[in-house]
Amino acid sequence: MNFNIHYGLPFVTVTIQFRGKRLTLQKVLLDTGSAGTIFNSDVVGVIGVIPESEDVVDTIRGVGGVEYVYTKNFDAIYLDRVCLDNFQVEVGNMDYGMEIEGILGFDFIQTANLIIDTVRMEVYSENQKKN
Repeated sequence: MNFNIHYGLPFVTVTIQFRGKRLTLQKVLLDTGSAGTIFNSDVVGVIGVIPESEDVVDTIRGVGGVEYVYTKNFDAIYLDRVCLDNFQVEVGNMDYGMEIEGILGFDFIQTANLIIDTVRMEVYSENQKKN
């Protein structure tokens, strides 16, 4: 799948599934510098992703500072033809000064065996090698 550059960064479209409900996110940062995958709580709340008593609450640190997040297992995350089932993500406010719905972090990139081709401006799985 092709990725787009916004704010000088690579963005992709993903579809998430949580407890049977699906949502397509158009503004998801593809970020090899982020250890984990995180989604914007305001955006994913539409399909019922809300904090619950059994959720693990954590603090993450990045270039933008410190943020409190909670952890959820999503039924699936789809990136074009790549699908990871029962994938654990963090959910937080994501107030980063830009319009962003989520970040696909290195955990997703590595698990899905993604290849980021900056010449063709494409991202695909090792299983979908290009000629």
